[in-house]
Amino acid sequence: MRRIRELLKGYGIRVLSVPKEGLILEGKEKSVRTMIYSIVNKAIGSVSLTEQYKNQSIKQKIIFDYIPINMISEVDRIYDSCISASEDNYYRKNLVIFTSICITRFLNKKKIETRTWLKRNVYISESIENFVETVFSHFGITDALNEFSYLSFILETLNQQDMNTSIDWVQAQLLSIQLIQHVEKQTHIPFSRKEEALQEGLYQHIAGLLNRIRYDVQFANPLKENIQKNYDVIYRAVQSFAPIINQLTGKKISQDELSFLVIHFSTSLSELNQEVTYYYRAVVICNHGMATGKLLSENLKELFNIEVLAVLSSREIGLIEKLDVDLIFSTLPLRELKKPLLVLEPIIKEDSKELIRDFLQQNKEHRRINSNYQDMTHVFHSLLQVVDKQVGKVSKEAYEELTDVFKKNQFSVNKRELQPMIQDILEDEHIILQADANDWQDLIQIVSQPLIKDETITQQYVQAMIQSVNDFGPYIVIGKHLALAHARPEDGANKLGLSVATVKDPVRFGNTENDPVKIIFCLSAIDSFSHLNIMKYLVQLINDEEKTKQLDEVTTIEDFKKILLNG
Repeated sequence: MRRIRELLKGYGIRVLSVPKEGLILEGKEKSVRTMIYSIVNKAIGSVSLTEQYKNQSIKQKIIFDYIPINMISEVDRIYDSCISASEDNYYRKNLVIFTSICITRFLNKKKIETRTWLKRNVYISESIENFVETVFSHFGITDALNEFSYLSFILETLNQQDMNTSIDWVQAQLLSIQLIQHVEKQTHIPFSRKEEALQEGLYQHIAGLLNRIRYDVQFANPLKENIQKNYDVIYRAVQSFAPIINQLTGKKISQDELSFLVIHFSTSLSELNQEVTYYYRAVVICNHGMATGKLLSENLKELFNIEVLAVLSSREIGLIEKLDVDLIFSTLPLRELKKPLLVLEPIIKEDSKELIRDFLQQNKEHRRINSNYQDMTHVFHSLLQVVDKQVGKVSKEAYEELTDVFKKNQFSVNKRELQPMIQDILEDEHIILQADANDWQDLIQIVSQPLIKDETITQQYVQAMIQSVNDFGPYIVIGKHLALAHARPEDGANKLGLSVATVKDPVRFGNTENDPVKIIFCLSAIDSFSHLNIMKYLVQLINDEEKTKQLDEVTTIEDFKKILLNG
């Protein structure tokens, strides 16, 4: 019972002993549902939800006694008709489970009575609304507006989202870019080479994840232990990024959700493994003279995928910490080194080869990726510019033919890197310095005007940006003294565009951590990827408060562009 009490305490639920009633649970109804959802998910694991089991575990028998299997089957059938009959993934499973729990609780007279739990308005997609309406109608639920709002909101957070369904799409894209850069830096694995699919998958997942964390409805991941064991290096890298997500949401992301993020990276790693080889970067320490050390170095490079960065004497050990190396090979025993060490004879013999193989295998988490493909994106982009300048606009057919030529010669081209850079989009006429704004609404109007003037956006887009802040809070404040005004493409974005304004008197949006805003950008995005290079630059700006300070102080557009683009 002590273990049960501790478990429930984590959900804000107490176990009380009531005379003549026995043990009862005391806590908010939404907390009880979250607890049931979490426990059910972990108990069911990865099995199908709609099968009648012959060999149910004790936990599963208890669960399906409480939530009838025929109810789950009916909810699953409604999912087919309202959302998708073809997909079979964790999103579907979680939607069906949570819906079945809510219906069971409601039919047992356990209801969500108010909307006070909802901290801000949310966008609900048409498919989710239709699904909830159909479920309520099927099970005869009426006059339950709070239940409808609650279930619709939670299901929306469990669904994959994009810029047309999530108000957090900009924050999700910024986080996905930051996460890819962070994990690549931590693991030395070039995930940016698979950026297109990786960024899209992470972005859609994170858009829903942010609200799941905020409202304590995080996914249970039946593969968590397996992922942590088999992709431990990536998991640790993702885990070290968790504080940034925790700070943004005000809640702690679970290990289960971290493991889902790792799945996206492990998929990209598998793709990379099909086109790459591995190598280790090492240093050689030798006390028999430089010539002998070089011999050992050349033998290591010849027989194994090892890059020897330096050959040092035993008196130069202090240099090791300054070198970007993974392993140390030495002809003499050494102490107090932080990197893996193997002691060898200066001349590699047959028995030494097996010793080295074992050593490399034991330290495979330190290996680096060496792609067989050369990333020629920059060369490709330069070639297109030359053709455009000398011949004229490059046709779609010529573009595809050039792409095929590069591919056949094993030159990789990251098409997303060919998207416009910030200097390609931000024109002088779109820069406003020392704007005099009365409040945040006025500031959004001011920074929008250059894009209104050249018909990049409509007035409807401006109103949508203001209304979104009224509805959802100061989510557009993305960094210290930095805001990014935006809305959904359907709200009036005609083409890709960017404007920016510095503020004479800093403006407060209501973001306690990052107010007041001194610089505000206005982004018009028409799809989920053409603006990604702009987003990457904004990530750099978020991390560079000194540059933000310099930009805020400039008085000429020329100086502003110089600092923004080159400083």
